[in-house]
Amino acid sequence: KFAHFIYFMEEAELIHRCLKHDRNAECVLCEQYFGKMMGICLRYSKSRQEAEEIFCNGFVDIFTDMKEFMNENSKRKKDAPPVSLEEWIKKMIIKSAINLLHKNKKEYFVSSTVSVRDTKPHFAETTENISDKQLTDKIDFQLVLKAIQQLSPSYRTVYYLYELDGYPHKKISALLDISEDTSKDNLLKAKYNIRRNLLQMIQ
Repeated sequence: KFAHFIYFMEEAELIHRCLKHDRNAECVLCEQYFGKMMGICLRYSKSRQEAEEIFCNGFVDIFTDMKEFMNENSKRKKDAPPVSLEEWIKKMIIKSAINLLHKNKKEYFVSSTVSVRDTKPHFAETTENISDKQLTDKIDFQLVLKAIQQLSPSYRTVYYLYELDGYPHKKISALLDISEDTSKDNLLKAKYNIRRNLLQMIQ
């Protein structure tokens, strides 16, 4: 009954209880954001198991550092909009994904994309003859996701950080411990490889 009641509490009260490490409130917070945050975890991972690890590690940090969320809002400029709880949780989940990337850096930064010389004969020439509109007409959302998942982790991470989550190259370079030029280069290569992967799927 208590867990059912707490589910409908105001966000401020839920945050207050999480700050006190109330297990019921922590469970409710996980349930409320599971769908959205697991979607992000799956984007940045290579498997469901890895996504679950990112999610669990992320929420451990969220509960440990809840005061950080309060501090971010208390220190913001008067004319700046407050940081929403969802925005902060998303940032923490992405941070968890980046931490796992660093942990497995030796494995992850080995490219998993197929080199041009390993593709079909004259494949590079064929890609130039298909316009973006022609390609779009032949693919669906699931194919795009599959093409992105085939990228190396380094390319995929930069692509998602920049294109979907709105991180600038300066921030990406700091998160991944790479130069801004490397971040920009990885983004260009990611886009090229996504297009190539899609073309290989429909050939």
